[in-house]
Amino acid sequence: MNRLTRLVSAFALAAASALPASAQQMLTVICPVGGERFQFKDPAPLASRETYLDQRPVDPAAPWPHAKCPSNGFVLYKSSFSDAELARLRPIVATDKYRALAATHTTHYLEAVLRRELGESPYAVAWALVQATWEAGGDPARYRQYAQEALATYDAIPLAALPEIRHRILKRMLSAELARRLGQFESARDRLLEMRDAAELSKPFLQRIVELQLKLVRAKDSRPHKIPY
Repeated sequence: MNRLTRLVSAFALAAASALPASAQQMLTVICPVGGERFQFKDPAPLASRETYLDQRPVDPAAPWPHAKCPSNGFVLYKSSFSDAELARLRPIVATDKYRALAATHTTHYLEAVLRRELGESPYAVAWALVQATWEAGGDPARYRQYAQEALATYDAIPLAALPEIRHRILKRMLSAELARRLGQFESARDRLLEMRDAAELSKPFLQRIVELQLKLVRAKDSRPHKIPY
């Protein structure tokens, strides 16, 4: 597994044992679109396994942005792209529309844009948008935009379309969390009550999260909170 692949998976894995900043390396990256060479700092592993309810790591080093080609704004959200994928993405990245997005939005939002253009799964697009909300935490308007898009994308995915139980659980948990963070308390409550009675969310750990979420909804609390371990 190379460093760029580790970058893509670091947020979900929340690895421990952080390295000091001095141990981080500057990588020479070649842009798959255009061949431009540029420098990118290799992210250090995360220092804590703790996460917020939206899965954002508590470690202040997170979220780490994707490598982004300086000239055209292409983001390297995975370690390699097929020839067919690059043939599809090159004309898109060259458009004024994409250049405008690249000048404004976070790298994970751009990942969602590119995944959509490639016709990738809505679940992968929604997860990229969730990670974009992590990058936009200091900008309420940008956060709301990304959270609304992520919630709408999750809501458009039928549970039956997700064969893996972990994906079904994350879709439901993150949808409820996004609704709460957006101040949609009635919607969040309804989602959580349904989840509380769902067999696949019956594990005590998941039930503790649901009960915490219901408590926050009753208090009309839309702030970020940590997962109760």
